[in-house]
Amino acid sequence: MRLTDINEFDAVIARAEPIIHTIVARHRTSGLPLTWRLIHSIESEVLTELTRSNDLQPAYINLIKHSGVFKYPLNDDPVDFGKSGAIACAFSMIYEAFHRAH
Repeated sequence: MRLTDINEFDAVIARAEPIIHTIVARHRTSGLPLTWRLIHSIESEVLTELTRSNDLQPAYINLIKHSGVFKYPLNDDPVDFGKSGAIACAFSMIYEAFHRAH
């Protein structure tokens, strides 16, 4: 993977967006808030779907998931990134889609 291979990363983002919107729409019908447990679950579903498509490189798929460096909670509290300037790409996309649908 080279940093100049931005087209591959863009392909992952483009493929992830409709997957995220579909999954978020399914969860939004419950009327429940976006919790840490739910955002982790949605991220896992998105990554599974992206991995199933054999035309995307796993290294680029891994760039959008949370790295574990940031210790995001895994509980039923509503998601709150506070004033964080560094948010995992998938989490950011999920959060935005969830609140746009609201």
